[in-house]
Amino acid sequence: MSLITEAQIRGLILTAEGGLDEAQLVLWSEIRIEPEVWSPQEGAEHGFGFWVVACHEGDVIWYDSMAEEFRAGTTFGERLIPEAVASAPDLSGLLRKVT
Repeated sequence: MSLITEAQIRGLILTAEGGLDEAQLVLWSEIRIEPEVWSPQEGAEHGFGFWVVACHEGDVIWYDSMAEEFRAGTTFGERLIPEAVASAPDLSGLLRKVT
């Protein structure tokens, strides 16, 4: 599976925002960014990038289109996807795990 389109990631985000509770919406509004493509961590098996949708103090949330889920981790390099420390098929589930 390849990188999904910008329209598709925006649709996933819009759908996910509808499932966020009030506290999650406040957090989301503080950490969300305009979707941008980052490269996999150096040495990773994937040959394409990932859509990063949130970033705060080195912690990032991205969508992994191969696994069809949102993931979170702490990056150690500029615009490099880290190893995931949490994942969930929907954004609200992931925000519950990382807060």
